[in-house]
Amino acid sequence: MEFSSPYDDYQRALDYDFHTELAPGVWTVCTKLDRTTLLAHDITQVFAGNSGSAKGLSGLLYTDTIDLFEKVTAILNHDNLICLRDWFSIAKQKPGSRDYEKRTFLVWDNCDAGTLENLLVEEYDKYTLDQETNKSKSTSSAEKSEAASNDKKSASSSRPNEKSNPDTPMTDAHETDASKKFLPESLCWHVLISVLKALAWLHDGSPELVAVGPGKYGMNPTPDWNPALHRNITPANIYFQQPRRNETYGQCKLGNYSSVYLSSHHNGDGQSNVERVRAKALVPRPGGPHKHLDELIQLDEKYGYTYKEQPDQPYTVISEWRALGEILQAMMIPPLRNENELRLMTLNPDEKLKDGKYRFPNRDTLTSNLCILAFGRYRLWRSLVPEGQEVITVEAERLGQASEDANATAEAVAATLEMYKVVESIEEKEMEKGPWRLDDYEDIDLDAFEYPDANYQDMAHFEEEMIYRYDELPPDDNWKFDD
Repeated sequence: MEFSSPYDDYQRALDYDFHTELAPGVWTVCTKLDRTTLLAHDITQVFAGNSGSAKGLSGLLYTDTIDLFEKVTAILNHDNLICLRDWFSIAKQKPGSRDYEKRTFLVWDNCDAGTLENLLVEEYDKYTLDQETNKSKSTSSAEKSEAASNDKKSASSSRPNEKSNPDTPMTDAHETDASKKFLPESLCWHVLISVLKALAWLHDGSPELVAVGPGKYGMNPTPDWNPALHRNITPANIYFQQPRRNETYGQCKLGNYSSVYLSSHHNGDGQSNVERVRAKALVPRPGGPHKHLDELIQLDEKYGYTYKEQPDQPYTVISEWRALGEILQAMMIPPLRNENELRLMTLNPDEKLKDGKYRFPNRDTLTSNLCILAFGRYRLWRSLVPEGQEVITVEAERLGQASEDANATAEAVAATLEMYKVVESIEEKEMEKGPWRLDDYEDIDLDAFEYPDANYQDMAHFEEEMIYRYDELPPDDNWKFDD
């Protein structure tokens, strides 16, 4: 049997430094190569269960026939998804014991700026002692407003000579009208484009927006892609990272894959001229009972593109568009009262024109088309609106970083070439002194060759050299001569 080192399972862990335990089994780790901060999640119990199977995750991810980890990371690998970066095992010492146990971690992107849900939390009344001790005597909202009005009058009467600055009026933060709360339009665009990019990858296998001409962009869906449906697009699962350079907003990423469903439907190769039979990815609704495909097809024929969606209506890519549309409605000010005003809510991939042709020829990869359309309008908004003109995107900063790296590399190459020229110049000057002669070196002492009939034995590692004649060589029992 081929020998394998017991330390092979732990080699991957040597690429990371552990920092802080944020929650039980969740650590921030730092890559030793470029000091990138990531999250490491201990999933040993998730896969081993109560039985404590020694096989654990390594046996599940790597078998003789399949490399599941490679396939999963290939799907969860996009700038706008929380990416599965790596996995490793460590030997952890048991408390109060000299024994060690093997723990396995998954490594994920670290989104260190919270979620969109944090920005949509409504205001709440702060806790007061009166609320706990005497709830029955709580005052009504009218009494509270009257008391606040009296407080303002008394405060203004106590400062009769004080003049207010009309340019910077002072108001109580609690007096702000809740209906005037809003998120910046630039942030709404940032979330829309980021999540659409993530969905274009999950639905169509489209890696990124690419330039296809002056001011024009497109996407390249992966042939025969099997759509993956996220099924949990909520503000709590839209994460942000802190800006890494000068961008207005850090990277926005879609996360939480506990409800992801990989369908068996494929989008086609996009090259055949023969019109395919209309098909789409149909999966059960999150939290609902499992249904067979035949039943899902019947329910889809019954409901079509009904909105609001019904409890037993199959979940499709359109369900994901609508979930994103509802999030955007919650972010906008004023909120949209009519769903027809938002295209994500009403789009019908099977809509036909008067001549009988489909309005959307690439119906199987329509998420990518939506992303291209939204990105075009986003670029237009950034060029025309003052707020948009001030936005610095993540992509622009990446180009700046790449340019700086290229300049630094060019400077290093130029410095290396200059150093080589200097060395070659010195060598050429030294060679001009030739030809090489023994008497060029005065540090060679020839006086030691005073006895030509003597045998010299080099004893330089002692304090001095010792000279022996042939007949005075000391005996050495360890010398062996051939007969």
